[in-house]
Amino acid sequence: MLRPALGLLIIVIGTISILRLTSAFFSDTETSSGNTLTAGELDLKIDNTSYYNQASNSATTWPSDNLPGHLFFDFNDLKPGDRGEDTISLLVQNPAWACMKISLTQNTDENCTEPEIPDDPDCPDTGDLAQQLNFAFWADDGDNVYEANETIFKTGSAQALFDGAVWTLADSASSIWPTPGPLPANVTQYIGKFWCFGTLTPAPVAPGANDPTQVTGFLCDGQSLNNASQTDKVLADVEFTAIQSRHNPNFFCTGGRITPTPTISITPTITPTPTPLACGQADVMLVLDRSGSISSTELGDLKTASKAFVDDLGLSAPGIHAGMSSFATSGSLDHILSSNSVTLKTSIDALVASGFTNLKSGIDLATGELAGVNDRSDISSPDKMVVITDGHPNRPLPESTADDVAATSADAARAAGSEIFVVGVGSDVNTSYLQTDIADDAAHYFSVADYSGLQTTLANLDLCGE
Repeated sequence: MLRPALGLLIIVIGTISILRLTSAFFSDTETSSGNTLTAGELDLKIDNTSYYNQASNSATTWPSDNLPGHLFFDFNDLKPGDRGEDTISLLVQNPAWACMKISLTQNTDENCTEPEIPDDPDCPDTGDLAQQLNFAFWADDGDNVYEANETIFKTGSAQALFDGAVWTLADSASSIWPTPGPLPANVTQYIGKFWCFGTLTPAPVAPGANDPTQVTGFLCDGQSLNNASQTDKVLADVEFTAIQSRHNPNFFCTGGRITPTPTISITPTITPTPTPLACGQADVMLVLDRSGSISSTELGDLKTASKAFVDDLGLSAPGIHAGMSSFATSGSLDHILSSNSVTLKTSIDALVASGFTNLKSGIDLATGELAGVNDRSDISSPDKMVVITDGHPNRPLPESTADDVAATSADAARAAGSEIFVVGVGSDVNTSYLQTDIADDAAHYFSVADYSGLQTTLANLDLCGE
C-alpha cells in the first residue's frame, strides 16, 4: 500500500517544475537619449535708419547689429534749421525689459569766429550748441514719421535731456509702446528720434503710408538763432540695456530688481487723516517748473512736496494714476501715467533746475499724455493737471508771446477735458495771469510764499472740489 502513495508524490513535484519553466512577465522599455540643458540667449540687436534734412543718410544707417562702431549722430557742418530723423529698431531673442540713456560728454566752443564774438562775448567757454539742438523721441511704428496715434515720451534740448538719467522703454511699471510688458521675443520694436537745430514743434500727420522724405511730423525753425554756436561741438554717448523678464517680474529701469520690503512690527502713530485727493480713478499729471530761477534748496523743497503729494494720491491700478512733465527752456515728459508711485518719485528726484521758462511745452506734454494710450476713459477717470511754477513764461521765442501761447495751450487742455489747478510760488509770479489764463478759475489757483510751504498747500489740495 506504500508504493502508490510514493508514485503520486513524484507526479506532483514534476508538475510544479514544469510550471516554473514556462511562466513570463509583460514588459516594455522606452529610452530618452541626448537629454540637454543649454543656456538661452539674450543679445540685443539694434539697427538705425537715418535721414538728414529729409534725405536718406547712409553714414548713420546700419542693419541689425551691436552698437560699437556705429554712430547715431555724425554731422559736422550744421546750420540753423537743419533737422534729422532716425528710427531705431530693437530686437531680442527672448522677452526682455529695455532701458536707455544718453550722456552729454562734450559741449564746447571749438573756435571763436569773428561773427560769433558779438553774440558770445565769453567765447571760448561752455558751448551753446547743446542748448540749441532740440530733440523728440517717440514710440514709432517703423515708418520714420511722427503720426497722430503715436506718443512722444521725451522732448527737450540736448543740454536738458542728455544728462545720463536712465529712461524706461519697457519695464514692469510702464512701456512707451501701446502694449505693456517686456519686449517680445523676435518682434522688432521701434523708437523714432527727431532733432532740430532751432525751435522744434510737433506737427503729427495722419497715420498711413507716410514718406519721411516728404513729411516728418515736426516743424523745425532756426530763425531765432544767432551766431553764438558757430563752430561749437557736441558729443554724446548712447546706451541701451536689455534685461531678461523671465523670473524677473518686478524690474524697474530706474531701480533694478525690486525685493519685498521686510515686515516690521511697530506701534502705529495716529496722525490726522489727510484731505482726500482722489475722485476715485482720476488721471493726474504734475507739471513742474525746473527753470534756472529755482535754487538747489528750493528744488529740494519742490521734490519733497511733490513726492508727498504722490503719496497722498494713493496710486493703485484700479484707482488713481499719475504722471509728470516738467519745463525749463523746453519741456520733457518725465513719467507716463501709471499706478507706480516708486518710479514716479524717482523721476521727481531726477529733476535738475536750469534754463528759461517754457510753460507751454510743459502743458502740451501733459495734455498729450492725458490724451494718449495711457489715459483712461474720462467718464470713469477724469483728467487733472497740477501746474507748479515760480516765474513768468519766456519761452518759446519770441519772448513777448510766451505767456500768450502758454495760455492757448491751457485752453486747449481744457477743451480736451482736463481740469487745471495752478500753484504759484513766491512773489514774482503774475497771479492774475495764472488765475485767469492758466488755471480754470480763481478757485483753482493757490498761492504759496516760497517752496518751503508748498507741501502744506498740496496736502490740502482737493482735486474733487467737493
